[in-house]
Amino acid sequence: MLDFASGSGRNSAALEKAALHAVRINDATATTKTPFASIAGPFAAAISTHGLLHGTTEIIAANLHAISELLAPSGVLYATFGSVHDARFGAGTRLDPETYAPADGDEAGVPHTFFTRETLTALLEPRFAIESLEEVSVDEIAGNWAHRGRPLAGAVHWFVVARSLRY
Repeated sequence: MLDFASGSGRNSAALEKAALHAVRINDATATTKTPFASIAGPFAAAISTHGLLHGTTEIIAANLHAISELLAPSGVLYATFGSVHDARFGAGTRLDPETYAPADGDEAGVPHTFFTRETLTALLEPRFAIESLEEVSVDEIAGNWAHRGRPLAGAVHWFVVARSLRY
């Protein structure tokens, strides 16, 4: 399993506890221009709980393409993306039509891209068959451990399960 932007490592730790091997791309590497340079697939699955929330639309598209190339045929992607229904959409510095970087707080300057169902579907469908696309309020899920300085209020994410179209 590929864990993109592995954060504290909680996903990888849970996978390894279940006797599944996880290859981590840490947060610092995930934000570089070549985060997958030393990674070799194929992987049966990939998970990204926040790595595809952050970055411009162009960067997220490039990372998603790279992940799709690392997945085995019919490999599964479990990922979280930002929703335009998130209270933070439109706040901060606009970097592109869907991307804003907060001006202050614990994520000051970190680009966040927000998608409609249609724009996210368009991003995924060339490489993935969407199995589940659910818009979820995540204030309680992400919680204070992810946003220590300013707890989330009105945060909405897309939870995606999609299968690689590579054969």
